Amino acid sequence: MNTQPDIVIFGAGIAGLWTFHRLKKRGYDALLFEKEAIGCGQTLASQGIIHSGLKFAIAGKVSTLARSISAMPEIWRSALKGEGEVDLTTARKAADSQLLLVPGGLIGNLSKIVAKKTLGKNVREINARDWPEPITQSGFKGSVIFMDELVLDIPSVLCALAEPYRNAIRKIPADISADPMAFLESQNIRAKKIIFTGAASNLPIAKNHNHDRGLEVQHRPLLMGMLEPAPFPLFAHLVGTSEKPVATITTHKARDGALIWYLGGGVAERAKNAPVQDVMTAAKKAFASYLPDLDLSAVRWSALPIDRVEGKSRAESWMPDTPTLHKAENCLYAWPTKLTFAPMLSDMILNELDKEKITPSETVTDWSFLPPVSYGQAPWDSAQWTD
Repeated sequence: MNTQPDIVIFGAGIAGLWTFHRLKKRGYDALLFEKEAIGCGQTLASQGIIHSGLKFAIAGKVSTLARSISAMPEIWRSALKGEGEVDLTTARKAADSQLLLVPGGLIGNLSKIVAKKTLGKNVREINARDWPEPITQSGFKGSVIFMDELVLDIPSVLCALAEPYRNAIRKIPADISADPMAFLESQNIRAKKIIFTGAASNLPIAKNHNHDRGLEVQHRPLLMGMLEPAPFPLFAHLVGTSEKPVATITTHKARDGALIWYLGGGVAERAKNAPVQDVMTAAKKAFASYLPDLDLSAVRWSALPIDRVEGKSRAESWMPDTPTLHKAENCLYAWPTKLTFAPMLSDMILNELDKEKITPSETVTDWSFLPPVSYGQAPWDSAQWTD
């Protein structure tokens, strides 16, 4: 039995899956390991937004991040059409576009940015008479900006990436996941290149193997908010004057059909062990300011703690402006830093393989002797709700 794949990847989040999918399509004998469930952790915790960079530039913050991120949506749109190496034709879009809700007085900055064409096309102010009816009824006062920015249904994206090559996605036992090299040795698996995409687990593994020289990470904990039943479908950024929106709202459907608002942005920027009431209070304050006529009397609340870990930013602000790739011996340690950057990170990894002349073997190994791994749940399907 062949146990010498071309590439082994640890971590079946968006970074590992996107790269794995591309490698398999190119003919690499790639093997992907996950210790919990496909997409668990930061990927399923994301809001599914394929950022174009506009929201980061509202207060004149036109940075390397805003410019580099603006090229990403088209790559994802091509994948949704089945064009290129990544096939997302079976994935679903949660929304084709989003709104920026900008209070009166802030629209000047936004107009200047759009006028300079800093961040691309398909951004426009919506005339008040054409606002979506729920926005009008919510009591919002200000400007509503249409933004041609996708929101994806992440569980369906994970399935689209994983299902074609499911036999090569296997489970590593949790009790040995902290020492993946030992696990590979125990299975007599020897790969030409080993790639770690496990976010929080990358640095401890690198330290364990003396691979951490020059490697720095940063922690940006979040406590994402959830409420149900959502008053109406909404995909919007409530814009303030900082780099982060006051709140970012995406809408999702739970398994039981309930409509969920998933809340990120400023309302989620707090310690992950903060009480749910902190998110509730921040969200209610934001809604009272932006959507004052919203009736939340019948909703229930929940929160999802996230220990978000990524390669340390070298940017002017704390916000990472590119993926991070750290090299040590025959290993690569990778962080996309944002869902949007998964294609860019995979380009970086493939470029490294090209430099090292690691080519596809065109072998397809049967890995069914290793245990399979299941898909993770969306946060709202395992949430504990409170009034």
